[in-house]
Amino acid sequence: MNQNYSPYVEFMAGQLIAAEVMNDMQSQIRADIGEQTQTAVDNIEIVPRSEDANKLDGQTLAEITQAIVDQAVSQIARRSGYMRVFRKLKENSESVIEHGLQNYPLVDLYQLDYFQVVASEDDYKYVTWVNFYLYHTSEKRIRFEPDDGSATMRVEIEPADGEIFRIPFREALVWHQVKYNDESSLGDVVTDFWEALFSAPDERFDDDQYTQSPWFDRYCREERTVKSLKQRGDWDELWLKVVPRKTTNYTRPGADNEPDPDAPTLAPTNVGISHFDLNRVGLRLLALPVYSQEVIDGLTAESREEALQELKVMALLRA
Repeated sequence: MNQNYSPYVEFMAGQLIAAEVMNDMQSQIRADIGEQTQTAVDNIEIVPRSEDANKLDGQTLAEITQAIVDQAVSQIARRSGYMRVFRKLKENSESVIEHGLQNYPLVDLYQLDYFQVVASEDDYKYVTWVNFYLYHTSEKRIRFEPDDGSATMRVEIEPADGEIFRIPFREALVWHQVKYNDESSLGDVVTDFWEALFSAPDERFDDDQYTQSPWFDRYCREERTVKSLKQRGDWDELWLKVVPRKTTNYTRPGADNEPDPDAPTLAPTNVGISHFDLNRVGLRLLALPVYSQEVIDGLTAESREEALQELKVMALLRA
């Protein structure tokens, strides 16, 4: 039976959604869902195990509420004419985004920086530079001992000072519509996530531009389920690190017109943006991108000079 419900907050077509309005709407949704879900839990008459008395389908009220709110907010963003797209740009090659927004959307562009991590594959650990990284809260700093006997390294995943770049893994799964349940293995969820992250309208990145931490590698190999991670309290401690960054009207030279070695590198650089019609935007790398000397040295040491010829970006589109 179809029912007509009044919207939590009514918007007109094309109207921008302010942050305070979105936050208030989330609170209303959460309260409404919480009330209805608690009613469903209270109506359960037969419970096989006493410890499940306050659960519905094995999930607590808080877990159900959080999952539904995440889904609702994600769908609101999608239907409001907003898109977030990851692309890999190559010099003088057009990267076309078919957005289907039936308009000339506002386009904002951020460079996806490379950052250093400790990666792990089948228990083989190595230090590398990537654009996407899955890790656990316990891995804010990872100790790495090279096999060649050289000095031990401490790689900072979360800096001791300054802001932290990270997204809750569960929220990233919602955004990319990765389906899973409590019986899903972490390894399957991770595989499905990478596949979804690099599917249209996003673009596939090279295998060496995204990876996972030793913690993720271990628990994927052990085939831990989502349920077991929730029971251990680990599910909400999983993160996706990605570093979108841009500079605006910034000039690099410091005092006496000499470059400041501590100044940030310009980002993104040398990108042209074209609206071909009401449904397609083109991104073109007009010249080689600019990278910091640290990134240049790191990628060169790994014989990955080809990565320096590309620019990874996050494009935000708003109709």
